[in-house]
Amino acid sequence: MEIDNKNKTITVYHESGHAIIAYYTKDAVPINKATIMPRGPTPGHVSLLPENYRWNETELSCLRRWMLVWEEEWLEELLFGTDHITTDASSDFNNATKIAKWMVTKFGMNEKLGVMTYSDTGILSPVTQSAIEQEIRILLRVIILFFSKHILKTHAKERKNLAEALLTYETLDAKEIQIVLEGKKLEVR
Repeated sequence: MEIDNKNKTITVYHESGHAIIAYYTKDAVPINKATIMPRGPTPGHVSLLPENYRWNETELSCLRRWMLVWEEEWLEELLFGTDHITTDASSDFNNATKIAKWMVTKFGMNEKLGVMTYSDTGILSPVTQSAIEQEIRILLRVIILFFSKHILKTHAKERKNLAEALLTYETLDAKEIQIVLEGKKLEVR
């Protein structure tokens, strides 16, 4: 599958955004590689190392993991304007919403509802369902407005350098990503 230049640019900034969030988020799952080579239904991806060593996650570690999937819409708006936000982030939104829902309904990680699980949300009262949805929205807003935006703004130069490296090499492993983010030049392949 051949990707045109416009979509390649969107993909490279999308994947470099994921990599920047993963790299600069304290205690995040380490990056394995980033690529802009199409694979299945996605035009690129950032893969992380397996998380099998994490049996118990704190609310903060859930939020940190979640930040990886929520920078896309804001990043596209920043780079291309509000008229050019794409559907590319739909799976990211789905994953982020799923994690937020788990945090609220299964792990009791919220302010309003407290430490209680809600396993079958279909049988809850409309008031409780509304409260769950409100807590999920609050979590989503916190991630977008504070954590992800802050990291992406703070590391705009590194994101640009990583995007350029991905355009040149198409796939970078963890060591190469680190080299680029440290401001060093990659060896010619």
